[in-house]
Amino acid sequence: MRLLKYLPLLALTTACIGLAGCIMIQSSSISGSAGPGTAVTGQANDMGILHLSVPQNLTQTANSQLLSGCASGKVTDVQTELSMRDFILVQMYKVSASGVCQ
Repeated sequence: MRLLKYLPLLALTTACIGLAGCIMIQSSSISGSAGPGTAVTGQANDMGILHLSVPQNLTQTANSQLLSGCASGKVTDVQTELSMRDFILVQMYKVSASGVCQ
């Protein structure tokens, strides 16, 4: 009977932990620094379900935004970052790219 008294609190705590999400960040550098220039950035977001359906073309979208900010089309010192936020059934994906326009 005392256990039933704490059941709503346990359910609320479980819901808060599950909805807060877990964040994993992976980053990489795809080219070295080549000198001074103008900083450019690009970003793309999407979501997947249960790690079974992964969003497509996130990197291409971020790269095209990166190149659209550079008139010469030559971007160096490119760095990308993939962050995934896990909820109970849904994962939110975000790819950020930054570089230097030559």
